[in-house]
Amino acid sequence: MRRHKARNKPATNSGTKPFTLLLLLVTTVTVALLLLEPSSSSAAPNFSNARSYFVPDPPTKKTHLYELQLLIVELEKFADSGGAFEPLDDRLLLVTPRGQIALIQADGKLSYLPHTVPMYESAPEGPINWNGFRVADILLYEASPEEFTLFVSHHFLVGDCVEFRISSTKLILENDGIDITGDWKTEFTAYPCIDTALFGNWEGDVPKIGGGIQAGGRMLMDGAEHLLVAVGDHAWYEWHVQLEAGDPEKPPVVDPDTHLGRLLRIELATGQVEIVAGGFRNPQGLARDSDGNLWLTEHGPQGGDELNLVKAGLDYGWPFATYGILYGDRIWPYISQQGRHDGFEEPFFAWIQAIAVSNLIISDSQQFPLWRDDLLIGSLRSGSLFRVRIRHNRVTTVERIGLGERIRDIAQMPDGRVALLSDSSKVIFLRRAPLYCQLDNSTRSIFSFDASEVCIDVFKIIGEVDDPMVRSLHGAEIGFPAMRSHFQIFIHENRLVYLRIPCSMHELRNRFFLNITPVHNEEVFEERKQFGFNVYDFNSFDEGVGSAMFEGGCLVARTLPEYEIRHIHTGQVIREESPDGEVFWKGPVWEGSFTFGASGPNAARGEEVTPSSHQNELPSHLGAELFATYCAGCHNLTAEHSAGPHLDGVVGRRAGDVEGFDATSALTAQDIVWTQDNLAEFIVNPAQFAPGTAKTSMGLTAEEAGAIADFLASER
Repeated sequence: MRRHKARNKPATNSGTKPFTLLLLLVTTVTVALLLLEPSSSSAAPNFSNARSYFVPDPPTKKTHLYELQLLIVELEKFADSGGAFEPLDDRLLLVTPRGQIALIQADGKLSYLPHTVPMYESAPEGPINWNGFRVADILLYEASPEEFTLFVSHHFLVGDCVEFRISSTKLILENDGIDITGDWKTEFTAYPCIDTALFGNWEGDVPKIGGGIQAGGRMLMDGAEHLLVAVGDHAWYEWHVQLEAGDPEKPPVVDPDTHLGRLLRIELATGQVEIVAGGFRNPQGLARDSDGNLWLTEHGPQGGDELNLVKAGLDYGWPFATYGILYGDRIWPYISQQGRHDGFEEPFFAWIQAIAVSNLIISDSQQFPLWRDDLLIGSLRSGSLFRVRIRHNRVTTVERIGLGERIRDIAQMPDGRVALLSDSSKVIFLRRAPLYCQLDNSTRSIFSFDASEVCIDVFKIIGEVDDPMVRSLHGAEIGFPAMRSHFQIFIHENRLVYLRIPCSMHELRNRFFLNITPVHNEEVFEERKQFGFNVYDFNSFDEGVGSAMFEGGCLVARTLPEYEIRHIHTGQVIREESPDGEVFWKGPVWEGSFTFGASGPNAARGEEVTPSSHQNELPSHLGAELFATYCAGCHNLTAEHSAGPHLDGVVGRRAGDVEGFDATSALTAQDIVWTQDNLAEFIVNPAQFAPGTAKTSMGLTAEEAGAIADFLASER
């Protein structure tokens, strides 16, 4: 669902800022940019000005790239699952499964309008409780800043059958409210009308007689004159299986004129209908990306939910090709071999087991710059949002973000929040948890946020702390971070400065440490290559260590060794305690790396390096930064395995031959020795280099992969 001809987005601070060389903290003006009114300047968000429509104390959810805050609006319980919503400036227009129309204000307040979507010809004797009889989708088309056309796809009861329709009405913005004329126009009626016997005759997930569910109904404008709608098969073919006892000798006849299971293009002026593509069971999502590609999510039978790249004139298989099976662990009778999709257009991606896929959007949110162009796909069964990245015409990554709710609909708000509609009658707004400024708005930082902020200068306020080493940094121009993860590290003169915001005492189990690679390895004792400190007790009595905690953060300053340094790698080990009281450390998990250049602070202590000489440069070794971003979560640089094998001395090592780690046969079968060139080739496309490998592509370019391979070669 996507609003056509979106209103202008609020201006953002995307231009170059005259940042000083001081670290900055975000105050809660960020919150004002999102959903609530401005709060106090404390590090933690203050929701004292928020009305009670939101669930108090918004929970947070960590994802691979961002921490999310979940702002929840509790709605009145719907009569059935279904319904849809659509952004209307900073508000949401909501239509319930039974056609009630409501407006959700920016503060979470919900108010129902007196008008409803027409869903029957004459009032039935009692309420319609059929499973699957519902509003499927809504769409807003902007005719002017104050006037919209509201399209609704829905069922409509006519005598002894149920039509699937698209109806429209005019919506007018009036001050803080909206008005709907109440005059409805039928834009489209699907053929054929569906017998009422198909509705309500289910036992659990298995059709007793027929169906009526699987309406699809997702809509998308195709220019100003045409409307796309994906119509489901309404369980027509499961119904056929029941009547024909699943006899493969009696396959269903697909009427060439039917609208069921088809993607249709409707000319709004004339009502003329064109079949764009077919072979869909229950198309739940429809979206177009920035390149004009049309993506469709299809809710399959048991197993086999699909993501399809739709091209005109193609048949996507249903009911004669599916990766799924019939509910109840039974074969689908109209394919020759289960688990295949022969003879028809293959899905772009299929989920097995099925996730009960629902709607999707293409993310271009300024709140989530590292999600740009990713597909955000809802799931009913798994209670999750899936982030799907497509690069080089294939799915490279799939991230499951568990939310514990059946996600029915998804929309992106003008300010970048992602809104989710759940089957438990909730609207969940996902926004970035309040974070902190960086020295630039580079999307290489997961904490970057392209918006205006009011910030606090840390290196001015630390002049008030007691520790003399920390206090000596008061007003210092320490330059840009040498490393950045959930913390920042600065190299200033002969000191390394570690800064983490926020800094919570409950994370005492994590011991942060540094591993030093000297330029002249043979001149340094092994025990001096590594030194560390717990960032929450700081080992304050260690020589050459200074520390301070302040509101919302902590800082450690550590004197660097006198010998010449080549690399610094940062990581964490986690304190664990056995039942008998034995303490041990798990890890390390590597988080960052910095390579000193010829003019680095340790190469010549007497030569001052001015901040301006490097403040706009990339890190000294791009491969080190890329390794920390894309590889360090699974691979260590020391001789200790993590989720993947360690990469200490990987260049020059035989592929798959590493003690203590069971490599896949796909790698051992290569019978090669890793070089920089073949390692870079493997990083770019693991599946092509070693078919069957467990490693997946990360979407890196050949140049980026080469930089990582060069960095790993330098670690030998």
